[in-house]
Amino acid sequence: MEKEIKLNVLFSILDLETTGGKFNEEGITEIAIYKFDGIKIIDQFISLINPQIPIQPYVKQLTGINNKMLLNAPKFYQVCKRVLEITNNTILVAHNASFDYRMLKVEFNRLGYDFNIPQLCTVNISKKLIPDKNSYKLGKLAKSLGISISNRHRASGDAMATVELFKLLLKKDKNNDILNNIIKQKNNKY
Repeated sequence: MEKEIKLNVLFSILDLETTGGKFNEEGITEIAIYKFDGIKIIDQFISLINPQIPIQPYVKQLTGINNKMLLNAPKFYQVCKRVLEITNNTILVAHNASFDYRMLKVEFNRLGYDFNIPQLCTVNISKKLIPDKNSYKLGKLAKSLGISISNRHRASGDAMATVELFKLLLKKDKNNDILNNIIKQKNNKY
């Protein structure tokens, strides 16, 4: 029987969908955040977001999210307090965390707020703990590990798959690389 290790840290495991477009001019169209204590999800926030700019055609095709769906969705400034609340004192975990983190920083910067949170990237951790995979794209990696993804290329489906991947990575982390990274980030007040 595997013992569960209760970590003394919380994670905000998230995924964003965006409009696509020029670097740092994109907008968030959907957000899903699962607050995770290392064993289970303890809170969640999922919402469409009205980016107030058009979605690129290739993104509409990929996600199925279109401009009409977002007309009555809240704008980022209307949900930013909830985003801060659920991510407060957590470590952001995402598949390709630099993208999701950058997008959150861009949105908060537009509101005059400097969003700053430590991050872990499940792509980088997967490459270290599960070497020799043909692909580390979320869909292919999840399939190769037996993790099912419902609602692919939508924030809630991809974020939930990232939760399952992160659980698996925590179990595989025999050398405590993940925990050591967390400790290092906390000591740097990152």
